[in-house]
Amino acid sequence: MAIKTYSPGDVALSIGGNLMTGFADGTFVTVEREVDAMTKVVGADGEVSRTQSANYSGQLTLTLKQTSDSNRILGAYLMDDETDGSGVFDVLLKDNLDNKVFASEGWIRKGPNEEYSSELTNREWIIDLARIRQEWPEA
Repeated sequence: MAIKTYSPGDVALSIGGNLMTGFADGTFVTVEREVDAMTKVVGADGEVSRTQSANYSGQLTLTLKQTSDSNRILGAYLMDDETDGSGVFDVLLKDNLDNKVFASEGWIRKGPNEEYSSELTNREWIIDLARIRQEWPEA
């Protein structure tokens, strides 16, 4: 069995064709689907069925250092969206360890809280994803 090594440097996030940089220490990207893929339904007689959701939307939470140039890029998308609705962009997240890819169209739901301190702080961006497409490599 081969030993595998994870490196945060192997995670690449592109927003609108811009490679995001300046990730915060710790968890810096989270992708979450809006609803469960399957919902279990149990009838009065105990028969179990399930319902598959057609909702593939979700959200991506991105945490950047206060000094990251990517904050300016995301801020420009937010300003464009609030001005004229043109802040929709392609999102591509690739984990080079297992070649797993997430892709979607997205827009900024919420910009970060502005926090200033005597030490470097983080900026958390919440990005809505229209339809998360997940691709896993062949085993």
